[in-house]
Amino acid sequence: MKMEKGEELMFSSLFARRNGADLRKAFSAKTFFGSLLLILIFPAAIFGQDKYPSKPLSYFIGYAAGGTTDVSTRPLVSAASKILGQPILIVNKGGGASSVAMASLKNEKPDGYSIGTLATGGIISQHLRKVPYDTATDFTPILQYEIYLYGIVVSADSPWKTFKDLIEFAKANPGKVRYSSAGAGTPQHLVLERLCLQEKIKLTHIPFQGGNQAVTALLGNHVEACAEGTDWKKYVEAGRLRLLAVFGESRATNFPNVPTLAELGWNIVAPSIMCVVAPKGVSPQVVKTLHDSFKEAMKDPDFIRTSSLMDNPILYRNSQDLGLHLVKMNEEIGSIVRALGLQEK
Repeated sequence: MKMEKGEELMFSSLFARRNGADLRKAFSAKTFFGSLLLILIFPAAIFGQDKYPSKPLSYFIGYAAGGTTDVSTRPLVSAASKILGQPILIVNKGGGASSVAMASLKNEKPDGYSIGTLATGGIISQHLRKVPYDTATDFTPILQYEIYLYGIVVSADSPWKTFKDLIEFAKANPGKVRYSSAGAGTPQHLVLERLCLQEKIKLTHIPFQGGNQAVTALLGNHVEACAEGTDWKKYVEAGRLRLLAVFGESRATNFPNVPTLAELGWNIVAPSIMCVVAPKGVSPQVVKTLHDSFKEAMKDPDFIRTSSLMDNPILYRNSQDLGLHLVKMNEEIGSIVRALGLQEK
């Protein structure tokens, strides 16, 4: 049957609308399932986020390789790397009692890929001299994992059998006793400065970039004593060095016959901390991932064994408690430094 021209136009219009609707439905369904497939296969590309961590991390240590901080921290970092599923590259950046490393870490991107050890020396430094960071406010706390043991050693053939022998010699010979340390502003340096003030004596401080170098200077007879972390331990055990006193609240587990300064009559204890921090502004989700991984790493047998060998007690604080502790620690150290008048002019 032949249609009139008007009827043809009406039919064509109806056909076009119907087929257009069908095409739109088909296209919409195809687009929906295609988008769903893309989300399932490439979720990071759709939402602009990678699963953290998706690449290697850098870990800053503010002392030379082979020193107490380096040796104690490496097993922890290695264990955390396995848990995170990414390599963690150690960056040793010595100098300024770890303040050089802290200044570098502060300026890294707060994306969780740059972290490091904040040690006591890095905290003390900001109260002794001008540094480009504040350890109470410029970093994201992750967790605390350890504290240091500090002590003073002399050569095994030294005439000083006790720490009081050394002090008596220093009183009679101002400035003639040279002692090495891992740097100006380290806890062990601060302890001996306080002691010099109390006893009105003069000791000559020879700073180095790390504990290993400070002990080596004593072994080479370039100084008469060394105030340091347990870089001296193996030499004391081998009979090459003599440990006169320790600077902690209690005696060292592996050296129970060596007295503390407090036991010898000086109410002085070295401030002590080793903790993991990141640049300020790291997201809470990344902080949790790092915290949980490093906390789990603290159970690693190699880390526990190394801490015992180095005589560095393991001590855990979570992110929130660590943040509060850093504020309190800064207040206490700042007060001591001002009282002693040790700020650089």
